[in-house]
Amino acid sequence: MSTAACTGSASSQPGTARRLADDEAGVVAIEFALILPLILMLLFAIIEFGQIFNNLNDANHIAGNGARFAAVNSKPAAATGSLQDYLKSQGDTAKLRSTIGVCISFPPNGASTIGNAVSVRVRSDYELIPLLGGVTIPLTATATMRIERSQTPDVYTAGCS
Repeated sequence: MSTAACTGSASSQPGTARRLADDEAGVVAIEFALILPLILMLLFAIIEFGQIFNNLNDANHIAGNGARFAAVNSKPAAATGSLQDYLKSQGDTAKLRSTIGVCISFPPNGASTIGNAVSVRVRSDYELIPLLGGVTIPLTATATMRIERSQTPDVYTAGCS
């Protein structure tokens, strides 16, 4: 009787171990917990790339519009202040408007006469996710056009704002 009792308990232990080894309950939760940080990093990287691309596209648009306004010596009727200030206000987001800088120059000789070039450079620093410790990416866009009007520019002046 004691031999059978020992044999019965010995045979039940391997069966229990085998059942526990075959049990897959909770495996999905562990796999999800392991893969979730990678999925979230990928999601945030896609969002950041989209915002960087939007800001760079916006900077190119602002530079092109600024060069066109400078080439014809005009600015929109609704614009108050300098042309640079108006261009700074044209950013899509408040973050872009607060970090943007606009410079108007007359390369290569600095003369603002008809036929010479006027260049508008837009620069903005894009701060990546703050968790990365303040890493910034400089975004720069430049547009150059020829001055079309024979008068000296009176609507704008060269310089940065």
